[in-house]
Amino acid sequence: MMLRRAEFWGGLFWLGVGAFVAWQGWLLELGTLREPGSGFMFFWLGLIIAAFAISIAIGGLRGEGPLLADLWRGARWRNVLLVVLALIAFGFLFERLGFVICSLALLLFLMTVVDPVRPSISIPVSLIAAVGVWYVLEKMLLVQLPKGTWIEDFIPF
Repeated sequence: MMLRRAEFWGGLFWLGVGAFVAWQGWLLELGTLREPGSGFMFFWLGLIIAAFAISIAIGGLRGEGPLLADLWRGARWRNVLLVVLALIAFGFLFERLGFVICSLALLLFLMTVVDPVRPSISIPVSLIAAVGVWYVLEKMLLVQLPKGTWIEDFIPF
């Protein structure tokens, strides 16, 4: 019964993630505390993730938390499939249409089809979020984002 607890399997999953991150950090060179290497943060972050994961898995072994099957009861699989398909489309169209257009389309799709919100809320939130994130990344943090192959001539930014 204990091995059917969601916390146990979730803890094992995150233990694997933490171990992988720590291992990759180790391979990147740790350095010292005064002069950390490129893997220093990854290594320690991976160890912290692994420690938390062990505590969660132990809780699952003790029989705490819901059963694994209870987590999926009442799941809206249609919405899960729609989100996955939307993210795949976002990935394929990202460079061709650009960050702003793809982000705007994704947010509008999520807020009108997947989990409907009134247009008076979804349209301004999508516009502000897409343009706001673009502004922060592109103009403030100087991250180069794709503008889109067909739209570069029409938008002067």
